[in-house]
Amino acid sequence: MDDARALFPAPHPGSTDSVAMLGHIVSFNTTSTHSNLPLINWIGEWMDAHGVFWSLSYNPEETKANLHAIIGPRTAGGLAFAGHVDTVPVEGQHWSSDPFQLHESGTRLTARGAADMKGFVACMLAAVPDLAAMDLKRPIHMLFTHDEEITCNGARIAMQQAQADHLLPSWCVVGEPTLMLPVIGHKGRLSVRLTARGKAGHSAYPEDGVNALHALGEAMAWVAEEARRFAFEGRQVDGFHPPHSTIQIGLASGGVALNIIPAHAEAEIEWRTVPGDDAHALLDRMKQALTKTDQWMKKASPECGLTFEVINDLPPLALPNNDPLATVVRQSVGTNAEGFISYGTEAGIYQQAGMTSIVCGPGSIEQAHRPDEWIERSQLTACDRFLRDMTRRVCLADTAPLPASTM
Repeated sequence: MDDARALFPAPHPGSTDSVAMLGHIVSFNTTSTHSNLPLINWIGEWMDAHGVFWSLSYNPEETKANLHAIIGPRTAGGLAFAGHVDTVPVEGQHWSSDPFQLHESGTRLTARGAADMKGFVACMLAAVPDLAAMDLKRPIHMLFTHDEEITCNGARIAMQQAQADHLLPSWCVVGEPTLMLPVIGHKGRLSVRLTARGKAGHSAYPEDGVNALHALGEAMAWVAEEARRFAFEGRQVDGFHPPHSTIQIGLASGGVALNIIPAHAEAEIEWRTVPGDDAHALLDRMKQALTKTDQWMKKASPECGLTFEVINDLPPLALPNNDPLATVVRQSVGTNAEGFISYGTEAGIYQQAGMTSIVCGPGSIEQAHRPDEWIERSQLTACDRFLRDMTRRVCLADTAPLPASTM
């Protein structure tokens, strides 16, 4: 990492070179299992160098932080650009170059996080000198968050802090990789751990134990049937692929030996819900369906049964295509189209907190989480233009593109 920073040192204050900025910030290993504080502290120094106000909010352990910078009037309202700085791991992947050193080959820029989503973060930081020089009538907020790749709790903490400080933006652009296409909707995601507590015993005498794997098997069969129900009878929302909510079991385990009645079994289940489907109502549906399973376990032994633990809860995003934010973003990127995505982002959390939100950023999600993750240089150039144009359209003019009461 030190060698990477030697090749891509910190840009000098005033620099607007987003490629050089990307080269510097990818040299910080911000895998979600690591602290992001070295990068966050450097971003704070970059804001200081340009006279920009910023504040931090921390995770409970204070090993990670979000940074909220405000350019222009230090008030609520205005426009936010938001990006997470954590990345997925590189372990177990074969990279042709150092993942924490930006490698340029032709028009491709390769590094961990280049597409997801340090490309957008680099453009945000490279825009600071230009935005700070503007006579902004409304604020530009910049949100840099932690733990998007695992829990999205960074975004939740950032929203709690912004609300407590009365500094909540009105509009928000989340720069996940969409090839600079405005995305007005994405699915939500609810992940749950189902645990079956049984009672051990010799397999020759099944009446002496409670088989946790049998109970889990009943749950797994129900999930498979529910997945088919979604496909054939579920709510259909045009634009998504597939156009309905989904459910699956991705992990399952249990048992210690073939001749021992398994006392413990568990599975991790996820729902990916289209807007209009309530994931928690779907979880309640599952609990109700498995009532008889829980009852026969408890009847055999009171300490047995099923428990459900929510691991992560990411709300969906739904923005009408005629919303003023969608209109302005389409005008800014120069398109009449908008899209939908089936993966989740922090935008649903921001929308839930009171910010009208959209997803639009450089790079392709097809490159995310892969070895030799890359982004096209032209995508950064397009994003550079977009950030400045959006700022002029929303925060430089005396009149807002949507009613003043919501700005």
